[in-house]
Amino acid sequence: MRSSHLRKSLAASAILATSVASAAGFLQSAAASTAGASNSPLTVTDGTRNVVLNGHAVQYAGNIDRGSWAPDGSRIAYVRADGAVITERAGGGGAVVVVPAKAGVVRSHPTWAERGTAIVFAERTGTSSKLMQAPAFTADGGTPQESEVVSLVGAGGTAVAAGTEVAPDSNGSLIAFQHQDAGTGHQQIWVQDYYGRGSDGSHLAADDGTDPTLSPDGKTVAFLRTDSAGNKQIWSVPYDATDYNHPLGTAVQLTHDAHDHVNPTFSPDGTRIAYENGPGNGAAPTDVQSIAKDGSGQHQEWSHPGVPAYQGQNQDSVTRLAGADRIGTAIAASQAMFKSPAANDDGANAVVLSRSDQFADALGGSALATAKYGPLLLTPTDHLDPAVKAEIARVLGPVRADKTVYVLGGEQALSPAVFNAVKAMGYTVTRLAGADRYETSVAIARQTADRGVPGENGAHPERVLVATGDNFPDALSAGAAANTFNGNTPAAGVVILSDDKKLPPSTAAYLAEVKSHDAPGYTTPVYGVGGQADTALTNAGIKHIPVAGSDRYQTSYLVAKTFFNGTEDGGAPPTRVGFATALNWPDALSGGAFMGHQRGPLLLVDPVGGEPAKDAESWLLGWSGSISGAYVFGGTKAVPPITVEGVGGLIAGPAGADTVTNPKA
Repeated sequence: MRSSHLRKSLAASAILATSVASAAGFLQSAAASTAGASNSPLTVTDGTRNVVLNGHAVQYAGNIDRGSWAPDGSRIAYVRADGAVITERAGGGGAVVVVPAKAGVVRSHPTWAERGTAIVFAERTGTSSKLMQAPAFTADGGTPQESEVVSLVGAGGTAVAAGTEVAPDSNGSLIAFQHQDAGTGHQQIWVQDYYGRGSDGSHLAADDGTDPTLSPDGKTVAFLRTDSAGNKQIWSVPYDATDYNHPLGTAVQLTHDAHDHVNPTFSPDGTRIAYENGPGNGAAPTDVQSIAKDGSGQHQEWSHPGVPAYQGQNQDSVTRLAGADRIGTAIAASQAMFKSPAANDDGANAVVLSRSDQFADALGGSALATAKYGPLLLTPTDHLDPAVKAEIARVLGPVRADKTVYVLGGEQALSPAVFNAVKAMGYTVTRLAGADRYETSVAIARQTADRGVPGENGAHPERVLVATGDNFPDALSAGAAANTFNGNTPAAGVVILSDDKKLPPSTAAYLAEVKSHDAPGYTTPVYGVGGQADTALTNAGIKHIPVAGSDRYQTSYLVAKTFFNGTEDGGAPPTRVGFATALNWPDALSGGAFMGHQRGPLLLVDPVGGEPAKDAESWLLGWSGSISGAYVFGGTKAVPPITVEGVGGLIAGPAGADTVTNPKA
C-alpha cells in the first residue's frame, strides 16, 4: 500500500487550514483582484522571507518584495532576488520555478492570469520593459516557456508602437498595465484580454496614470496619478470590456490627503482598495491602509510598511459521480455534464453507447464522445437498459436528424435488439464496428476526426494516440486527453489500438493514411501511450512521442503531464482533474468522456490506498493555483474516501474543498 505520502499531504493541508482559520480576524475585507469571498485576508510583504497575516509572520523560501495569490489562495507568486519567478505553497514550502533567472534581466509585478493557469510579469532588459507570461507550473524540471502578451491597438483599430510596459495586474481574465507612450512620453493605463489578441487587442483606459489594479468584475480600473503637490493619489475609471469600442470613462479621484498612496490592490469582493501609505512627496511609506471603492472609509490595516495583497478564500470542489453500478455511474456523469435541452439550450449533440460487460470495442469511445459533444453510456449486450433509454431521451431531447447515437462494436457487442430499440426512439443511429477491436478502433477514430467537411473522410486527425488493446488502463487515460486543447483551440485527437507490442494491419494502415494526408513539412504527431504501444510503434519504425511509465499509474500521470501542460505546443493547463480506479474499466471509460468535456486529465488510482502515482501528487500541488475542481468516478469501493479528502488537500487553498455527490448540470 502506498498511502503514506497522500496521508502526509492530507495532514499538512489540515494544519494549513487550521493555521489560516486562526488568523482569519486580520481584516474585514477580501483577497487579490480575482473575484472571491469577502472574508479573504490581507497579507503584507516587505522584501524579507516573511509574509505577514494577522500580525504574525510566516516564513517562505525566498525574499518576497511583492506577492500575488492564486485565485483560491493556495499558492503565492513572487520574484526571487535573482530574478526568477517563483510560486510557493500557502504557509511556505513546495517552491517551484515558473521562469528561471536570466542574466541582465530584471523581473517584477507577477500576477496570476487566465484563471490561475499562468503568471504574467514585467521583464526589463536595459531600458526596455515588456510584459511576459509563462505557465504557472512546469513539471519534472522541464524548460518553462515564456512569451510576450501585449498587443496595443489604438482608435480605429490602428496598431500602437510598443513603448515600456510595466506593472501588470490581472483579475483572472483581463490584464491592466502601465504603458509609456513612445510619442508623448505619457504614462498610460491600458487593458487587454489575457492573450492580447482577441478581436480587438488592448485598449487605453487612462492617458495619465501608473500602477493599475483591476476590480474583480473587470468594470473598474484603479490607478495612481500625481497631484499638483507631488503626492500620489488613487483614481478610478470605469471600463466596459463588453463594448467593442471601449470608450474612455471619466476618471474620479478617490484619495485627497497629503500622502502617497502606492501599490494599490482591489479586494476580491471589489468593495475596498488596499495600499501602502506614506507621508508624501516620495518619502518612505509608513503603514498599510485601505479605502472603500468610492474613496470613503479609510482604515489602517497594518502599522508597518509593506506591499499588500489579498489572499483569496475561494473554495475548490471535489465531486463524486457514482451510481449503484457501472451503468448508473455513467448516467450520473452524463447528468452532471449535460442539462436537459431547453428552448435556449440544445443539450448534447450525440450519445456514445457501449456494452457494459467488456472493454474491447469501447476504448476509443471517450475521445468520440468528447468530439461529438455527448456522454458515453453503457448498456447490456442483449437489450437497451430502461434507465439508459431514459437518459438518451433526456440528454438529446426532441428528436432531430442531427441528434446521433453511436453504437460501438458489431452485433456480438451490442445486439440488433439494442440498435433497433435506439432507432425506434427516432434518433439517427450509427454503428461503428470492424472485424476485431483494432478495426473497430479505426472506425471510431475516423468518426472522431470527421468534421463533416465534404471531401474529408476522417483520416486526418490533429493527433493520434496509440495504446494497447489487450488491456484497458492506457487507452482510457489517452481517451480523456485526445481532444484537449492544442495551443488555444481544441484538437481533433483519436485513440487507436496496438495488439500488445505489435501493430495490427488495420492500425498500421490508418497511420499510413494519416501520414499521406499531412501537408508538406508537417507530420501529425503520434503518441505511444504505455509501454506496449511504444514498443509496437518502435518495432514498426513509426516516429512517435513515447508516453510510457513504469506502470498504469505512472502512464496516466505522464499523459496528464504531456497534454495538460499550459504551453502553446502542448495543451491546455489543467483547471479540472478526474480520478478513477486503475483495476477496472467502466468508470474510467465514462469518466474519460466526462473529463474530455471538462478539458482535464483522468488519473488512475489504486483502489486500496486511493492514490495516483507519486509524481501525480507533486503535479497536482504544482498546478493547485489553477485546479479548482476534481471529479471521482465510481463508489467508495472503486475509489476510497481518502482520495476525495487527499485530493482536496492537494488542490485547495485555505478555504478547503467542498465535497459533492452526483450534482445535476
